[in-house]
Amino acid sequence: MDNISKYEKEKLLQILECSEKELDVLKEKAIKLIDGDCNFCDIFLKILQQGYNIREATLSAILLGEKMGYKRAEIEMEEEIKNKLYRAFKNAQ
Repeated sequence: MDNISKYEKEKLLQILECSEKELDVLKEKAIKLIDGDCNFCDIFLKILQQGYNIREATLSAILLGEKMGYKRAEIEMEEEIKNKLYRAFKNAQ
């Protein structure tokens, strides 16, 4: 969400029919929901319980998917590095 161009952000503001400040507030609310240790379904239920309209809920879900994807990739990369280090150490013995 931070890496979108100015043009993309303007289009998003038009679609959501909100100001840049309102978008920032919505983004912060979505991130607060996502930062917990809940699974996808729990977080999505929280989004729906907030009473957002469908566009706001969709944006929150997009942010959720983006963040969960980064977390999963980070965990997979850490595991791969650990495995490579273990194999290298074991082969060095």
